[in-house]
Amino acid sequence: ATGPGESAAYRLRNIIAPGFSCIMHVHSAVVEVSFEELVGLMDKKTGKRMVDKQGKTIKPRCAKEKEVVFAKLQLSSPLCIESFDQFPQLGRFTLRDEGKTIAVGIILKTSNQLSHQVN
Repeated sequence: ATGPGESAAYRLRNIIAPGFSCIMHVHSAVVEVSFEELVGLMDKKTGKRMVDKQGKTIKPRCAKEKEVVFAKLQLSSPLCIESFDQFPQLGRFTLRDEGKTIAVGIILKTSNQLSHQVN
């Protein structure tokens, strides 16, 4: 799978908000990536998405240090990746900014998987 719109879950080292750009390292590739949307938070105790009292997923405005978030990412160029559950070796990544690792994570869905869900 290639292209924009990956969903990911990872641990953060900085405060991150939509529009934030950094460098993604996935397998042997390096590509610039920007945060399109933060779509949810993970409850560390249960390992599931956090929901409010009405059962709606909590969408954070920004992600703080040591939070685990779900996000849509936009790649600057096409890249061959797969979701972690289908191909673990191509489904792990690291995000770096100013020479420091700011996050590590896994790819939950690719843009191809997202477009198949809509149709």
